[in-house]
Amino acid sequence: KIIVADGLAQLPNELKLPYRRQPAPDFKSREAESRHMDFLYAMNKRYPHAWYARRFFNSVQVSEDAGPHFGMGLECYVQWTSPIRRLTDLQVHAALKRYLRKKRINLLIQKGIPIPADIASMDVGCDITQLREYINTASEEKDNSITSSDKVKESLKFKTVDYIDYSSGLGMIFAARPIQSSSSSYWHLEYIRRLVDESIDEVMFESVVLGCVNQERCQYTIYVYALGLEHRYVSETGKLEEGKKLWLKVSSVNPKMGLLTFSLASKSGGIHAQPTSAPAA
Repeated sequence: KIIVADGLAQLPNELKLPYRRQPAPDFKSREAESRHMDFLYAMNKRYPHAWYARRFFNSVQVSEDAGPHFGMGLECYVQWTSPIRRLTDLQVHAALKRYLRKKRINLLIQKGIPIPADIASMDVGCDITQLREYINTASEEKDNSITSSDKVKESLKFKTVDYIDYSSGLGMIFAARPIQSSSSSYWHLEYIRRLVDESIDEVMFESVVLGCVNQERCQYTIYVYALGLEHRYVSETGKLEEGKKLWLKVSSVNPKMGLLTFSLASKSGGIHAQPTSAPAA
């Protein structure tokens, strides 16, 4: 589609982005769980509250139509800060650069200045070969009073080059996510293994109980402050209260097998035994 401003052809320039949208949860249909979540907040158990609240969250939807993201608390939200590890972020960077380049090219057209030779069609996402011809023709008209640029303008076609397909980027991210997760888990455990190997004392960490996941086994989800790690822990002392602080030592760790077990620390000393100033949840 040809855009005309002040009688001059302009590159169509619309910024399309992959907005991440998350609908608000339906708390009314889960009143019992909702009341328990409110209780955790009222008791100032912020880490357990944040962990418990996640079960209400809806899946994120990606669309070129802007919309609110409940979890982020934003009217609209686009990810673009990690182009070296997320393809869609790299695509957003490319879309923004193309938008800014097109805006600059349209300004050059209005001023009758040629498009720089180092700007390629891929840089703006459409074939600009005919546009260069149009600008040159318009420049000759200005100098020689000829009137053929209107015909060139009418024949202009901006063929898309290297279309940015956000759905393909998302597909690749979903396919790579298991590999990314297993790699992150491995190096997390490898870091802990090295701490254990290099220490003559017990390697222990302060943690907080987030909630129970299996009452029969007394299995709980815990959060280890110093590691930023959410992990499963089987209680050795029976029932544990949400928000309870525990000092746990590393009983065993095997990065290749993806195994890590904790047990109650037998003493107050040892590596990483200083109390942790936990960030606010």
